[in-house]
Amino acid sequence: MPHLIEVFTGGCSLCRKVVNIVTVGKCRDCIMRVFDVDSGDEEVKMKRKLYKITAVPTIVVDGRIKVVGVPDFPWFCGDDFYRFLEKNFPL
Repeated sequence: MPHLIEVFTGGCSLCRKVVNIVTVGKCRDCIMRVFDVDSGDEEVKMKRKLYKITAVPTIVVDGRIKVVGVPDFPWFCGDDFYRFLEKNFPL
């Protein structure tokens, strides 16, 4: 099942690291969108408020999972992985 992975960044080296981690670990069916919180874009502002983004980098998956900071676990698509995320990082 494809997932929507939204990565909120601020242009820092940690943000670039997270984008790379998710890019490498996501399957080809998953959709990844990267949002620059400093862009001033109205969609980004709305999503920041909706997901209560207060720090970057932050990863939001399917609007139900929120990982703040650089994950200390490998990122890879799979049902077990997403169950782990849902249990440990609910939004």
